[in-house]
Amino acid sequence: MQLGNFKRLYFTILSNFTAKRTLLYRMETRRVEEPCLAIGVIADVQYADADDGYNFSKTNRRYYRTALKMLDKAVTFWNKEAQKKPQFVLQLGDVIDGLNKRQNTSESGLADVMNSLSNFEGCVYHIWGNHEYYNFSREYLLKSSLYSGNTAYSTPVPGKVYYTCEPHPNIRVIALDCYEISMLASPPDSEQFKMAGEYMANNLNTDKNSGEGLVGDSRRFVRFNGATSEAQIDWMRRNLQEAEKLRQNVIIMGHCGVYADATDVSCLCWNAPDILHEIHEHSDSVLCYLSGHDHSGGMAFDEKNILHMALPGVLENNRDSDFGTMYMYANKLELVGNGRVWNVTLPLKYKLTKTDS
Repeated sequence: MQLGNFKRLYFTILSNFTAKRTLLYRMETRRVEEPCLAIGVIADVQYADADDGYNFSKTNRRYYRTALKMLDKAVTFWNKEAQKKPQFVLQLGDVIDGLNKRQNTSESGLADVMNSLSNFEGCVYHIWGNHEYYNFSREYLLKSSLYSGNTAYSTPVPGKVYYTCEPHPNIRVIALDCYEISMLASPPDSEQFKMAGEYMANNLNTDKNSGEGLVGDSRRFVRFNGATSEAQIDWMRRNLQEAEKLRQNVIIMGHCGVYADATDVSCLCWNAPDILHEIHEHSDSVLCYLSGHDHSGGMAFDEKNILHMALPGVLENNRDSDFGTMYMYANKLELVGNGRVWNVTLPLKYKLTKTDS
C-alpha cells in the first residue's frame, strides 16, 4: 500500500472513531442532562373582570383582567416547552380575587380561570388561599373543580382540604391547608373558629386585617392568615416519615409562608413555628416549601438548607407572567423563573429515577 493511501485510510479510521466517540459523548451528555420530569408553579392569579385597583395598603397596583392573560401565557409556555414539558402544575392559591364576591361574579370568575387552566396538558394541583374563602365556603370548595384530592396520583384525607400526591416514585408533594383554623373558613360556631379567636387575641386593632402596632413576627396575627390543626401537623409528620423510608424528595406547598426570611411576616401562618419545627425534624427529605400570599415574593434558605420561596403574585405584574418551571434531574432541581420569579438550583435529597410518566 502506498504511503498516501495508508495515511488516508489511517485518518479515515481515526475520523470515524472520533466521530463515533463524539456522538456517544453527546448522546451520554444529552441523556444525563435531560430532566426526569418538570413541574410548573404559579401563585395569586386573583383574576376578576374588573378595572385595575390597589392592594389593602394602596401601595401596589393590581391588574385584575390582565391576570387571566398572564395565566394563559404561562399555560401556553408549559404546553410548548421544548426542554421538558411539565407533567403537572402546582397552583399555590388565590386564583380569583375577593372583588368577585362584591361583584357577584365568584362563579363566573372561577369558571374563567379553570377554563384557562384546563388548556394545560397535564394535572393541576391546587391549594386554597384567603381569596378562595372570601368567595366560597369550605363546603362549596370541597365539591368544586379546585379540590385536588381526587386528581390523579393524589391521596386525600376524607373531609379535609389537605392531601398528598406522588406524581413520581421519588417525589411526594404535601399540600397544606393553612386556613383549617381561621376566621375565614371556619363556621362561627365551630371549635376551629374559637381557636382562631385565640390566635387573633394578639391583634387589638378594630380592623383585624391591619397589623398596626404589632411588632416582629407577631404581625402575622391578622385576619387574612390562618393556621393548621395539630391533627394536620401529625398527618404531615407521618407523611414525612414515610417519605424518608421510601427515599422520596418532598415538596411542601401552603398558601401562607412559614419562614420569615422568605416572605413578609404579615403573610406567615399563625402557627408557622410549629410547622417549621416539623419540617426541620425531617430535613433529610424536604427539598422546599412553596407559598404565595406575599405578592412581592421572596426566597431564602433556612438553617437546614431547605429552600423557602413565596412566588410573586401574577396579578401585580402587567408586563410579564410570573411563574416558574422546576426541572428535576437525577440529582438536582433547577427552578427557572419567568417574570419576577427567581432562578435557583438545589441538590436533591434522593436520586431521581427516570420514568415514562
